[in-house]
Amino acid sequence: MNDLTRKESGLLSGVQGIQWAVFMLTNIIAVPVVVGAAFHMSPADISTFMQRMLFVSGAATLIQVFIGHRLPVVEGAAGMWWAIFILLGTMSAPSEQGLLLQQLEMGLIIAGIFLAILGFLPIIEKVRNLFTPIVTGVYLILLVAQLSGSFFKSMLGITATGQLNGKIALICFIEIVIILLFSLKGNGIWKSMGPFIGIVVGWSLFHFFGLIHLGKIYEPTSWFTVPRLLDWGSPKFDIGIVLTSIITSIVLISNVIASILVVGIALEKEVKPKQYQKGILGNGVNLFVSGIFSVVGVVPLSVSAGFITTTGIKKIRPLVIGAVLIMVAGFFPYIAEFLSTLPLEVAYASLFIPFSQMMGFGIRDLMGQEPSSRNLLVIGLSLMVGIGMMFMPSEAFESVAPWLRNIVANGLLVGLIFCLLLEHVLFREKKGAISTNN
Repeated sequence: MNDLTRKESGLLSGVQGIQWAVFMLTNIIAVPVVVGAAFHMSPADISTFMQRMLFVSGAATLIQVFIGHRLPVVEGAAGMWWAIFILLGTMSAPSEQGLLLQQLEMGLIIAGIFLAILGFLPIIEKVRNLFTPIVTGVYLILLVAQLSGSFFKSMLGITATGQLNGKIALICFIEIVIILLFSLKGNGIWKSMGPFIGIVVGWSLFHFFGLIHLGKIYEPTSWFTVPRLLDWGSPKFDIGIVLTSIITSIVLISNVIASILVVGIALEKEVKPKQYQKGILGNGVNLFVSGIFSVVGVVPLSVSAGFITTTGIKKIRPLVIGAVLIMVAGFFPYIAEFLSTLPLEVAYASLFIPFSQMMGFGIRDLMGQEPSSRNLLVIGLSLMVGIGMMFMPSEAFESVAPWLRNIVANGLLVGLIFCLLLEHVLFREKKGAISTNN
């Protein structure tokens, strides 16, 4: 009986591990394609970029699980790092892009070392105290708001066709309904199968209706290759890029802390102060790894909390299995080629429910606060400023210094920083009042 129970437990962990792997894929696939296009990379370069992104995402997740915060949180390309790569790539001349990529390698390496050192210092608890329920609530709402446009443009077929596409919209709707039905009505193993089954059905329907975008095809020369170190060349030092990278890593400390915090809420467990400190250390190590493997900088993804809530998968073991699968996939070029056929519309639809959960977390945090004029003003101003900045055209920031442009052009970060200033500086409450919020 015990052997049977262990077999069933192992099978369940394996299935759930595949779900984590698929979930991680949806946060990886788009990165090499979009960044590669910004830097005019060849199909071969984008394919090897995909391999390294798979390897680093899996390895970074395992680093955090075993030496970092030790929570079931997926590591993936940070939106801000992603934006910096795209911004710098599109603003530079094609002849300068090779050197720029080498400078970005150096920036990631130095930022990783800086953050790892910071992770050893006993100041993380003070940083964590900055993230009151108002701050985390505003952060989560702005996070989803900033990405909601991309979600709907993709799921409605506008990104692929330039206009509303009924077939794509219908497939995405069917996929979302399947995920909802399994998540809300399913029992046992079936409850956690929703996202995986939804992706399989959505991908199959895309094939059935002939909607797969083949794009440029690259035929790998080998079935097995080891991800290369410094694939973009030897790192080059540039003070502007290094300064931008260090500032970005500091600003994204808030992302690391908020991700750990919301996953703790999803797990219904108290996160220890030391876990935040180790999470910062782990993120520093992972940024260093991102630099030496020539990929976009990674960070713990807050959406992991939504995935945990949707699927009910709370144990570490399935995530370890999923991360190992993703890391091993980075050694096989043909896997990277196959994954490139996964429609982004299907990937976005699979993440729609977890991101909706994230919005719910944010609203719950804000609803738990006293509706005083002070709290309402902090919340309203922060959301107004953050969302307002999201509608600003990128051309509006051309006169801003490059190192500062990457911050002020990001509505999420502007709103979060503004909220921190209002909460702790301009409208700071007495210590007794702050402690009740925590």
